[in-house]
Amino acid sequence: MAKISETELQRRLRKASGGGANSGPTATKVGSTWEYTAPVLYLAYADSLTNLNSVNFTIPNQSDATGFSMSPFNAAGTLRQWRGYLFSKSMYASGDPTDYIWEDVTAVSSTVSYVRYYSTDPKLQTYMGDPTNPGAGVTWTSIATGSAVPASAFWVAEKYTFNGVESAWVLFPVKSKEVGTPLASYIIVGRNKPALTDAQWSADTLVAMGSHTGETYSSIKEFGYGTAVVIEYDDGKQYGLYKKNSSGVGEWVAPNTFIDGALLVNGTINADKILANTITGDKINSATTITAGTGNNVGVLDGADATYRIYAGHATPASAPFRVKQDGTVIIESATAGSRLILDNDTIKVFNGSTLRVKLGNLA
Repeated sequence: MAKISETELQRRLRKASGGGANSGPTATKVGSTWEYTAPVLYLAYADSLTNLNSVNFTIPNQSDATGFSMSPFNAAGTLRQWRGYLFSKSMYASGDPTDYIWEDVTAVSSTVSYVRYYSTDPKLQTYMGDPTNPGAGVTWTSIATGSAVPASAFWVAEKYTFNGVESAWVLFPVKSKEVGTPLASYIIVGRNKPALTDAQWSADTLVAMGSHTGETYSSIKEFGYGTAVVIEYDDGKQYGLYKKNSSGVGEWVAPNTFIDGALLVNGTINADKILANTITGDKINSATTITAGTGNNVGVLDGADATYRIYAGHATPASAPFRVKQDGTVIIESATAGSRLILDNDTIKVFNGSTLRVKLGNLA
C-alpha cells in the first residue's frame, strides 16, 4: 500500500467528517487505523499489461504491469494506456497492481462514466486545486460529454464513476507554456547519463527543476518550451532543451552549442526569460566589444579601444558621428562632412559646407 503523510491523513479525516457540499465519505477507526465506512474508488495507471484476465480484467502478478503509477501520464508526458479501478475502504491507495480492475483507456466502457473540466490557467498542479475546490484565481469550465478539449486548455480534470462509486479528481496537463525556465542545473551521483529520449531523463528533470525552483512538478509539460536542464552524472553532463517539434509536441533535444563554464545553452535567453534584478553591474564584465547591428549601422560598447568606450553610426570609433571617450567626453556630429553640427567637449561648432560659421565655448 502507498503511504500518505500525517498532514494529508488529517486533511482527509476533516473532509470525511465535514458536511455541506464538500462532504465526503465518513470515516471510522478500526483497531489502530482509520477506514472509510463505505468503499471509495481509487484510480491507477499502467503503460502495458500482460496476462490480463478477459473475464474479471485483473492481472495475477505485479510484474504483469509495466509502468504502474498513480499518474495518467509517464515522465515524458505520454498518456498511459491502461487505467485501473479499485474499490476500498482504506484511506490509502493500493500500490499493488493486482488489486485493480483494468481498462484500456482507448476503449469505450458501458460500466464507467466520467465528467471532464478544463482550465486555461498555466499554474503548476500544486496551485490548480480541482473543479470542486479550485485554487486561488483558478477557473474550471465543464466539457460536454463527447466534446474535444479546447485548444486553449492547459489542464484537464476528470472524475470517474464505476458501479455507482465516484473517484477523486484526476488532473493532467494537456499542453506546455510557450515560455519556460531559462536554465536549471543539478547533480545525480551513482548513475550514468540517460538518452534524452529515455523516460529516465524526463524523470530526472522533474527532480532537477524541483530543486532549482523549490516547486513540485507533476509533468515536464509544466516546464514550458525553451526550458534548459543540465544534469551532471557520473560519466559527464547531459544537456537538454525542451522544445516544440514540427508536430506541435514537446520533446527534449540536444542544444547545438553551449558554454560549459557559464552553463549557457543556445536559444534559452529571451527578453521575457530574464528575471528582475538578476543582471547587475558586477555580473557583466567585457574587455572586448558588445555590438548591436552590422556594418556601419551599429551601436557599440567597446572595452578594447584605446580612446572610445561607446559609439554609434560607424564601425570605426573615431569616424562614428556619436562617440564617448573613456573620460566621458561626448562628441556628436550631425554628419561626418559638409554642413554639420558638432558638439565636442566644451565647444559647439556649426559648419556651412567646410566653412566654420559658429563656434561657442572654447574660442582658442
